Amino acid sequence: MSVELLHRFEHEGKRYVIDPETCFCFECDAISWAVLNHYPLTSANRIYHVLAGTYAVEELREVVGELEWLRATKSILPTPKREDFQKIFHLERGLKRVTLLLGDEPVPAAARAQRRWRRDRTEAAAEDECDIGRDAIALLMGRSGAQTDLEFEIIESGSVHDVQRLAGWCGQAFAAAKLAGKRIKVAVRVADVALARPPEALQGHAVSVRLELAGDADVERSIRGLVKVRPDSLVGWAKSLESGGDSVTARVIVRPNHPRFEGAVEAVEKAGFSVIELDLDGALAAHPELSAGAMLDGMRASARYYAERLRGHHYFRLDPVASLFWRIHQGSAQPRSDAAGTYELAVDRNGTVYPSPRFVGVAAFQAGSVRAGAIDEELLGQFDDVGSLTTPACMRCWARNLCGGGTAAVHHARSGSCRTPHAPWCEAQRAWLEAAVAAFSLLSSAGVNFTRVYGALRRAQRPSLFTMAKAAFRMQIGIRPVEEADAAMLTEWEDWNEAAYFAFNETGLLMATRYDREMDALHPRGIDQELMLLRRNGEPLGLVKVRPDRASRSAWAWIYMHDPSDYASDAVRKSFRFVLHEAGDQQALDRLLIYAGAEEQPLCAFLEAIGAEHVGTLRQALYLHGTYRDVRVYDFAEQVV
Repeated sequence: MSVELLHRFEHEGKRYVIDPETCFCFECDAISWAVLNHYPLTSANRIYHVLAGTYAVEELREVVGELEWLRATKSILPTPKREDFQKIFHLERGLKRVTLLLGDEPVPAAARAQRRWRRDRTEAAAEDECDIGRDAIALLMGRSGAQTDLEFEIIESGSVHDVQRLAGWCGQAFAAAKLAGKRIKVAVRVADVALARPPEALQGHAVSVRLELAGDADVERSIRGLVKVRPDSLVGWAKSLESGGDSVTARVIVRPNHPRFEGAVEAVEKAGFSVIELDLDGALAAHPELSAGAMLDGMRASARYYAERLRGHHYFRLDPVASLFWRIHQGSAQPRSDAAGTYELAVDRNGTVYPSPRFVGVAAFQAGSVRAGAIDEELLGQFDDVGSLTTPACMRCWARNLCGGGTAAVHHARSGSCRTPHAPWCEAQRAWLEAAVAAFSLLSSAGVNFTRVYGALRRAQRPSLFTMAKAAFRMQIGIRPVEEADAAMLTEWEDWNEAAYFAFNETGLLMATRYDREMDALHPRGIDQELMLLRRNGEPLGLVKVRPDRASRSAWAWIYMHDPSDYASDAVRKSFRFVLHEAGDQQALDRLLIYAGAEEQPLCAFLEAIGAEHVGTLRQALYLHGTYRDVRVYDFAEQVV
């Protein structure tokens, strides 16, 4: 079986293509589908010859040109460098997450009172030595290594039994992370919640509620919302948990225990929760008798409901669908999805260490004890090979960078080996991922904001050429970096050009050698990012340059269209507005200031049409041909934020 360079599939009467390496996907028409039956292994001339009897050669050239453009922007069929290929197989070290499972046994009231009033310091010290929460935090900090973003989760069953104890552990985790110079997310989860009057769609399924706390949260007050003396309704849980403010995120986790869970997401969303998770892996690991194929219909129905809500601009987060959409949107491959053993450990109430919460209670996977200070490194080392890169069944699978090799606990429950996926599970996983890719393509075409869907802006990132090129592919203009081959053209464009793009900057003197102008055009200075604007056929139409200022969360920009008539094009305006918005999201900008010469009326009209506001004029800021000229300043703030 050969590796698919581009995976093609049909879903509900429509055709789609996805690149297994970059996760870039798009919908195909009939002619594109026919071309992709040969591309990229067949030469363009051969494709024209084979398909000439069915399609016009000019149309075939246009399709091949679009595919070549996608290839040039590295959206599809990237050629990895040797050093990049080595990085893929480099195993990043350091623990990222520890889960403490306390079960459902509350601490007796008499014991709490005795501990509260105890005066004997020797006994108090001995009890502190058995502080399981402190030991679990020490395990996380001690094995985190160079990792800077950590997570500590506490799980109880039924209800929280000792608010002060849990709040104390949360405080210890925040303090330990701060002293170590790390960031940490602390979560408290109540598993197997008993609901009063549960919706019919949730009957027979396991429901958990989880609070994710930031460092400035009122921890004890937030955790008290998890204390329930008697069963409460789902709406009651939402009212008590969703009022924690920006520092607290409430999440409902539904673990299906049978295939009929198609209405579960709708029931939870209507109760008032904005973050929902379907724990399908937990269900398949806990119930090996369940058919993965039978669970597929429920997952498809849930994804279909989610897509309909998003198309109606009712934004909430449904995992794992939202996180999958985010990875496709960002073009970020995930060769390993399960952190068990390598980046994640679990500790039970007795101090026994396991590779992940799904292995707790399985004697063969006991990996040591925090109380004894012992870790079975050999056992945990077996999990270093988990993931699609080192799993033979995954290496030739088109879904390897979306699936990430699956979950070790699911594989162990179904095949008896953590590194051997169960074939029926793989088939169901591929079918589900094809449905998700089709849903993403439709939602992207409908203009759904996936940043809002995922609910987590990646503020540290620079503008992603991949993301911008992907967005532009659905519009009328393309984007790529300036290349050495552009030297002659850029020199011709810039030669004695009075546009503010070339003249209003620190190197804008209209005098230099041809070599100097080529070097200036091809090598932006400092942190400038200069990109070429392209038509759909690959022909250059203009330039855009962005210079960010991290201190003020703003940026300066210059725009140039070689043909002034392009400034008036509705298609160019719409596409450019989308690209600027995408760049602003990626850069975390509050405003984008754009310069235009007072005589550049087509550019000024273009900026006003895309939503920029004229906020001022730099008087006599540009000296040209013996006279001082004004430069207008436009603010593109509202769309960028």
